[in-house]
Amino acid sequence: QTNGFESASSYTQLDRADANLMLLSMSAAAMPEGEYEGGRPSSPEGMPQDQDLRPSFLPQKPNIDTSASHSCPDEMHPLQSQSVSPERRKRMEREEEVNSRFLHGDELYELREYVKKVELELEVAKESGFGPRIVDTQKALEEAKDMDAEFVYASCSENALNAERMGLFEESEELNKEAMEARSLLPQFNLEGLWVGKYGDHGYEMINVTYVDDMLIATKVTGDNNVPKGEITFKANLSPGAEGREELTPIELSDMASKQWGQKHLTRFPGQGQVAAEGFTDNQYVDGQLILVGAYFSYAWIPLGHQIFFGRPSAELTLRMLKQSKLAEFGAVDQQNPNEFAEMRAVAQRCYEETEMLIDDDGESELNFASG
Repeated sequence: QTNGFESASSYTQLDRADANLMLLSMSAAAMPEGEYEGGRPSSPEGMPQDQDLRPSFLPQKPNIDTSASHSCPDEMHPLQSQSVSPERRKRMEREEEVNSRFLHGDELYELREYVKKVELELEVAKESGFGPRIVDTQKALEEAKDMDAEFVYASCSENALNAERMGLFEESEELNKEAMEARSLLPQFNLEGLWVGKYGDHGYEMINVTYVDDMLIATKVTGDNNVPKGEITFKANLSPGAEGREELTPIELSDMASKQWGQKHLTRFPGQGQVAAEGFTDNQYVDGQLILVGAYFSYAWIPLGHQIFFGRPSAELTLRMLKQSKLAEFGAVDQQNPNEFAEMRAVAQRCYEETEMLIDDDGESELNFASG
C-alpha cells in the first residue's frame, strides 16, 4: 500500500486537528499530464456574503448556473433535434427541479454555517418564549435545511423507516424516493468506477470504487507487493451520521489553492485504509480520510502521514495499465518494457483460454445434438 507497512511504526498517531497533512499542497503536478479526463471547475462567482442574523431572516439563495455543472456540450447530444417523449421530458424536468433545489460547493458551506447560527437563534427564541419569534426562526431553519441535499437524504431516510414501522407503506415509498433523489446529487455518492493514483514508490495504480449502502469501497484493479490487486485499499463511511464525521470540518484552502481547484472548502469523510507488509502479510486497517477535491478526490492514511490523489484515467491509460498488470503476472520485471518471455507466456495463456472456450462450446453442441 505504502513503502512497506513496517515503516508505519516510525510515525506517531496524528491528532485529528492536525490531520490536514499535506492536503493544502495538492497541485496539478500530482497528476500525469494528458492521462486524466475532465478539467477543474472554474472559480465560483457571486458567493453569498455574511449577513446579520434576524429571527425572521430567510437565507438568500445564490444564483446557481445548474447547466454549467450538470449539462453536456452540444456534441454530446446528437439526437437533441429529435422529439423527446413526454415521459422523458417529464423526467428531465423533475431532475432539473430537484437539482436546482440544492446548493453545492462553497455555497453549501456558507449555508451550513448559516444553519448553525439559526439553530443558536432558535434556542434563544425558545428561551424568550415569544411565539412569533420562535415560528419565524423555525421556518427560516427548515427552509435553509431544505437546500442541503445531505440533510434531506438523512431526514427522509429516517422518516421513511418510521413510516414503514407504522404501516404507512405508500408514504414510506415516497419518502425513500425523495431521499434517493437527494442522494444522487451528492458528489461523494458519484465516485463509482475506475480511478488512478500514485502509490509512492510502487508507481501509479488503478482502483475501482463501489458502494455498499453508504459505505464507499475502493478495490485495487492493479496492485503491488504490499496490497495486491483484488484487495480493498480503503473504505469510507459516507453516512451523514457516521462516527467521527462531525469532527471532520471542511478543509479551508488558501486563496491560491482555492483559485486552482475552484472552491475554498473541501469536504472530508472518515474511513479506514489498508496497510500490509510485503506479501500482503500483517495486513490491517488504519484511520483514514476521504477528501473531495472538485472532480477529483484524495485519500489519506492518517498514522502514516501518507496521501494519494486520484483522478479519472483516460481510455488509453486504462488499457495500458491493465496490460502492464497482466504482463507482470507472467514474469515481466519491467512493466514499461516487458521481456519477451512474459509476452510469450501472456500469448500462450490467451490461446489456452480461447481453446478451453472452444472445447466447452463444442461439448455443449454435442450435448444439444444428442438430446435432439
